[in-house]
Amino acid sequence: MKKTAWVFGSMLAAGCMLLSVPVTAQGNLPQGMPGGMGRNPGFQPGGAGMPGAPGAMGMPGAMGAPGTAKANPAAGTAARTGAAATAKTNTAKNDKALQEAQKYTLSKQRTDLIRVTVDGYAATDDLSDPATVIEIREKIKEHMPLVPSVPLEKIDTQALNDKAKKKVEEEFGADEKKYASVVEAEAAAEYPIHKIGDKVVVNYNMGPKHFSVKGTVYRITDNAITVEDKVINLVDLNDETRSKFDPQMNKTMRARYIETHNHLIKRLQIEKIQDYYDKFKNEIFKRNETAGYIYDPQTGDWSTAQELCKNYIDRVLRDKKRSKPNAGSQQQPPKPATTVAAIDDNEQEDDPVDETPAVETGKQNDTVKTGSSRVNDAIKIDDNEESKAKHKSVLAKAEQQKQDANENYAGIDADCGYKNACWGFTIADSRYALWQEPEFPYIKPALGRDIISFPPEGLDVGIAGEPASIDLVYVSNSLSKVVFIMKDCSRQDFLRFKDSLTEQYGHAAEDRGVNSAAFNNIFSGKTKPQQIIDADEIAAAQAAVKDAEKAFNKADANLKDAGEDDDRGELQEARDEAAAELKEAIAKAESYENAVSSDDLPYVYSRVKLAKDDGGNTVLPYAFNWKGQKVSGTLVFYYDKARDKVTNLVFAKEYKK
Repeated sequence: MKKTAWVFGSMLAAGCMLLSVPVTAQGNLPQGMPGGMGRNPGFQPGGAGMPGAPGAMGMPGAMGAPGTAKANPAAGTAARTGAAATAKTNTAKNDKALQEAQKYTLSKQRTDLIRVTVDGYAATDDLSDPATVIEIREKIKEHMPLVPSVPLEKIDTQALNDKAKKKVEEEFGADEKKYASVVEAEAAAEYPIHKIGDKVVVNYNMGPKHFSVKGTVYRITDNAITVEDKVINLVDLNDETRSKFDPQMNKTMRARYIETHNHLIKRLQIEKIQDYYDKFKNEIFKRNETAGYIYDPQTGDWSTAQELCKNYIDRVLRDKKRSKPNAGSQQQPPKPATTVAAIDDNEQEDDPVDETPAVETGKQNDTVKTGSSRVNDAIKIDDNEESKAKHKSVLAKAEQQKQDANENYAGIDADCGYKNACWGFTIADSRYALWQEPEFPYIKPALGRDIISFPPEGLDVGIAGEPASIDLVYVSNSLSKVVFIMKDCSRQDFLRFKDSLTEQYGHAAEDRGVNSAAFNNIFSGKTKPQQIIDADEIAAAQAAVKDAEKAFNKADANLKDAGEDDDRGELQEARDEAAAELKEAIAKAESYENAVSSDDLPYVYSRVKLAKDDGGNTVLPYAFNWKGQKVSGTLVFYYDKARDKVTNLVFAKEYKK
C-alpha cells in the first residue's frame, strides 16, 4: 500500500479540543414514553375554576370584600409565586435554547472527524486493504478512543424520575406546609362570612334588573336574607356574594381559592422535577461521551468510534462498487471472501473486508440462483458448505429461542423478532437467518440497521397487509427493533392488519375490554389525535393565564368600586366575560401540560409524518400499544375520513434486554 500524504485540514486540527466540548443530553419534556419520565410524577395540576367547575368564580385575587387586600398581610402570595414562575419559565426557555444549540456537539464532531478521515484516505488509497484500515484507525485513535475502556452507562428513566421527585420533595416539604397555611388565611380573608347585625352592601339581580341595598343584616336563613326591610332570596345572589351568607357556598369558594393558588406551587414543583431529571440524565449522557461513546440523535443509539469507522468504510466501498460500469449479463468467477454480511461470531473486527460479489448481475435487484442462494448485491453470502452450515446453525438457534419463548412467555413477550431473525441476533446471524427468505435480495444495509425495501409489485412475506419496507434495527450489533412501514390502505385492510396483531399479542392497552369501540370512535371522528407541543407553546400559554388573571382582577375591582350612577349591568357583564376568558386560558395551559413533547417520541414516530390540526397545531397519529416485560409494540396511523383511508401506518416492536 502506498503511503498517504494528504492533510486532514481544519477538522483534525479541531479534533484536539473535542473532549472539552460541552454536551447536553437529549430530552426536553419526558412524558411517560421511552426516554422520559412520567407526565405528572406525584403532583396533580388541579386548580379552581377549571373546565367543568360550576360557574366562573373563585379566580385568583378576585373575591374579597373592599379593603381585604389591605387587611390581609398574606394577600398576593400566589401572584408573587406566579411572577416567579413566569420569570423561571423565561430563564429556562433561554437556557434550553442554548442547550439545544450545544446538544450532541461532541458526538457530531467525532462523527464528522471519522467521515472526513475515511473520505481522505478513500481519495488515494484502497479501503479494502487491511493496512489502510489499520492506518485509518490509528489516525482516528489520536483524537478519540476506538473502544471506550468503560461500559456504556444506560439511562434508567424510572430511577431518574424517582431520584428527581425525591429531591424536590425534600426541598419543598417545609415550604409547602408554610405556603398552605398562608393560602388558607388568604382564602378566609378573601371570603368572609357575615352574621346578623353586620353592616353590608348587597348587590343582587331580579330578572334582567340589578339592585343594591345597604344596611344592617337582620335575618339569615337557608333560602334568604333580610337587609333593612328588604328580603333577598339567595338564588338572586352571585356566587361571591352568596358565599358571605351561605356557609356551604363559603366553604366551596374558599376551597376553590386554595386549589387555584396551590396550582401555581405545584407547577413550580413539576418544573423543578423536570429540571433535576434533565440534570441527572445529562450527567449520564456527558459521562458516556467523555468515555468515548458517540451518540446518533436520529436513532437514539450509542456507538464506538471503531464501529462507526467500520460502517462508514463499508458504505464507501459499496458506493464505489455501485458506481463501476455495469457488467451486463457476464458473470465473473467468485472470489473467496470474508464479507461484511457474513462476519463470523469469532472473527475480529480488524479482519480484511472483501467486497467482491459472489455473482454480479446486470440488474441490482435481480434474484439469481447459484445453488440455493439468493443473490443480493449489497450483502454477499457465498453459496458454499461453510455458509450452509452457518445457515443451519442459525436456524437451529432461532428455533430454540422460539420454543423457549412459547413455553415461558405470552402475548407480545412471546414474539422473537422477525421470522428467523430473533432478538439479540448479530447483523451477520440475522442475514444468515433470512438468507433463503423471499425478501433477502431486497435487504439493503444502512448505519445501524438493515432496510428491506420491497419492489412496487410487493412481495409475499407472510404479513397481513402490504408493507412498503421493514427496518431491522441493531443496537450494539444486537437486533433490538423491527419497524414495519405499511402502505396506505382501506379501513377494512387496516382492521384485518390490526386483527392479526390482536390475534398474536392480545388486545392493545387502549382497546382492551372495549373491543371495537376504540376504532369506532376513531373512524367516527370522536377520538382526536393527541397534540404535540414544545416549550415555547407552554410558556406562551402560561403567560396568557397571567394576562387573563390581570384582566379579571381589573374587571372585578371595577364592579366592586362602582357607584350608584355606574352601569352595574355593563360592569357585571365585563367581569363575567373576563372570568370566562381566564377559565379558557387555564384550560389551554393545562391541556399543554398534559400534551406530548416532540422531544420524547418513541422510535416508531420518527417514521411517521406528523400532521397539523385545524388550528395549525402539530398532532400525533392515533396509537395503540402492547406492553410486555421484555417486548413492547406500538401501532400508529392517521385516518383520512374524507378518503376513508388509513395513512402513515407503522407498527414497531422493540426488545429490551
